[in-house]
Amino acid sequence: MGCIGGKLPLRWLIMWRMLWRVYLVMSILTFVVYGIDKFLAQAEWKRVPERWLHTLSIMGGFPGALAGMHLFHHKKNKPKIRWVIIASGILHIAAFVIVMARLSWF
Repeated sequence: MGCIGGKLPLRWLIMWRMLWRVYLVMSILTFVVYGIDKFLAQAEWKRVPERWLHTLSIMGGFPGALAGMHLFHHKKNKPKIRWVIIASGILHIAAFVIVMARLSWF
């Protein structure tokens, strides 16, 4: 029934690929928004609201948010933003582990 090598159903392989693409796109988008916000901060222009940064992180862009924080040295001293990024990462990883455990992939 659509198995590859008798192990993974083809539909799960397709879902897996789509999931990685979503995380990749969200991470790149979040990283770019952090870079834009850093540029706007240095130029003393109107900034990207922090709730946008939180929303992008929660929607799966937490790897890009962490990379943007460290590469651009932006928002590193803001504990609230750091907490939201770490919490969203933990929630996404926990959800992934729960789904994999329910599917008996471990």
